[in-house]
Amino acid sequence: MLIPVWGKEIPYFDREKRQFPPTLSPFLLEGENNPCCIVIPGGGYAKKSWDSEGVRIAEWLNSIGISALVLDYRIGPEYDGKAMLADGRQALRTVRENAKKLGVDPHRLGVCGFSAGGHLAGCCATMYETAEDRPDFAILCYGVLTLGTKTHGGTARNFLGDRADDEEYIKKYSPIHRVTSDCPPMFLWTTITDKAVPPKENTFAMEKACRKAGIPYRFICYDHGSHGLGIPKNDPEIAAWTVECETFLKKQNII
Repeated sequence: MLIPVWGKEIPYFDREKRQFPPTLSPFLLEGENNPCCIVIPGGGYAKKSWDSEGVRIAEWLNSIGISALVLDYRIGPEYDGKAMLADGRQALRTVRENAKKLGVDPHRLGVCGFSAGGHLAGCCATMYETAEDRPDFAILCYGVLTLGTKTHGGTARNFLGDRADDEEYIKKYSPIHRVTSDCPPMFLWTTITDKAVPPKENTFAMEKACRKAGIPYRFICYDHGSHGLGIPKNDPEIAAWTVECETFLKKQNII
């Protein structure tokens, strides 16, 4: 059963834009006070890689003892970053407000995003407004972490909308510039051969920002692999990022 992200009032929503209101697809474990993660699939803010970066990730999280909910958020070109970030923040608030009913621990609630979903997860982890929309951990997988020139053009265009040439706005919504000592622990991974999202300007820069801020993090860069791998079935070396991530989350007392 889908969980609505919003109540009756949905900011920036227009029924004429042919997109359904944002929802969360639950993959919940039995019991109470389970750690939980909101999964945000990528797709350049133009579509969503629902199976490989959504459902399969939720199933993996379940296998290591974490409840999951996959976020179906608004995308471009009908919507821009104001709506996307609002959906991400509200998803965190909604899960916390319903934590008891969902059987999850509101103090062990994180985000896991891929590519453009990594951008939205990164924004949630660095641009939270209150304790209610601050994630307790973030998993950023080959994320678009800057909206500057060295990034995935489609993601930047769809998020920025008519502010695509506003340098101040671009910096404001680039997670690499928003990391502080108050940000949650982060797990980062990418491949050095990712041509869609340049690793040095995105994940490498995020690692540097985490190190400078002094927050707990784990960073992995594989020496091969294309963009959008998720958990690759034919590459056990890269698929092992899940094992590394599980170890990191255990060290952070999430699981």
